[in-house]
Amino acid sequence: MNYKNLLIRKLNTKDVNHFTTDTGLFLRRKTNWIFRKLCNMFTNATIIREKFSDDTTNDEYYINLSADKIPLSYYPLSKKKNANNIVVERYPKLEDGENYIFVGSHVCPEDIETMLNIIDRNAYLILGSVENLNYNPEVYLSWLNGMIVFNVLDQNERSALPAKMERVLQTQSILIFPEGSHNYDLNKLIKPLYDGPVNLALKTGKKIVPIVLVKDYENKVAYLDVGNPIDVKNLNLNIQDYYPGKEENEKYRIKSMSSYVRDQMATAVWHMMERHIPSIRRSDYGDLEKHFIDFYVADTFQKINWKHDVFDAEYLTKKTEEEQEYEAVVRTLSGLYLKKNALLETGLNSREYIQKEIDLDRKNVVENLRRYFYEKEKMEKRIKTVWILTIITAILIIGGQGYLASPPILLFNENIHAGTA
Repeated sequence: MNYKNLLIRKLNTKDVNHFTTDTGLFLRRKTNWIFRKLCNMFTNATIIREKFSDDTTNDEYYINLSADKIPLSYYPLSKKKNANNIVVERYPKLEDGENYIFVGSHVCPEDIETMLNIIDRNAYLILGSVENLNYNPEVYLSWLNGMIVFNVLDQNERSALPAKMERVLQTQSILIFPEGSHNYDLNKLIKPLYDGPVNLALKTGKKIVPIVLVKDYENKVAYLDVGNPIDVKNLNLNIQDYYPGKEENEKYRIKSMSSYVRDQMATAVWHMMERHIPSIRRSDYGDLEKHFIDFYVADTFQKINWKHDVFDAEYLTKKTEEEQEYEAVVRTLSGLYLKKNALLETGLNSREYIQKEIDLDRKNVVENLRRYFYEKEKMEKRIKTVWILTIITAILIIGGQGYLASPPILLFNENIHAGTA
């Protein structure tokens, strides 16, 4: 039976005036230090903050950063069972009383709680998961922090989101994950970002603060870098650097700003991976991409108890125009059935595109999650059936043994019995 969370289930349907109250905003702002302590306690967090100059520019920080691997022994890590070690490599000096748009990378199920643990002020979580709202009891912790929930597949709820974020930003910060879902792409340090944070920053005048996380799964350590605030209004970008050949208009100006934020995040990820993540050899793995996709999928199911097939919504990511065009071409050409003469004239190799389509499907995170979900569901049904049959068999055996062990009941004829007397 799937038990739904009480009291908060319909939070995503509340309008801008009712998804939170002014009192709720005030209390969360004033008691955020208590929330962080509770969050640390419930997540077994040990937070280690590196010493650094908090007024350096990004260029100054990276120039002085060593590329040498840092041994685990350098950090006072907790040795407790189920320890949750968090190393904050950089945290800039943020203005007291100012509200920011914290933009996080999305790499694992626990990155939300990890970032809420280290942000120095209350930041409402932007959560596009109605499934978690309804069924994941850990969401109560996010509710205590403050959150704006919406159904990513519902146009009305998506349209209502900006006004809700603007209301919160009047008094406190927000935390949003503009990649859309967990980044399981081996070739992209940060996936393309949705433009929501940039549009919000332009409208409200608030600065964007990028937060990125790199996870050492083997040693169970999370490394975080919090970058300097970005004032997108004052960015002087050349659109052609990001979108060569595209028209100089507002659409691509905003997209260029999102690309700039993404570049800042990817740079931070690269430097942390360089110092903390052991190198591996591709030749040691038969299929490196499949190995990691299988690992990430299994890790996700270990940490989130999915109740329904909601992966189209939960793992919706933005695709660039080039990615969309490439996928459309591959799927079209792989389905063509041309005669030999046509193949010779066009030079098309349909087998090549069939293989490319297979590769696309193999890397499709949603389909990999869906396949794992139904295989897990099927296995759980089999286990349940085996248990039921085992219990029924045990009852029959015990009942049969009791019957055989009972003494025989003799029925005497009443007349004979009387005569004997």
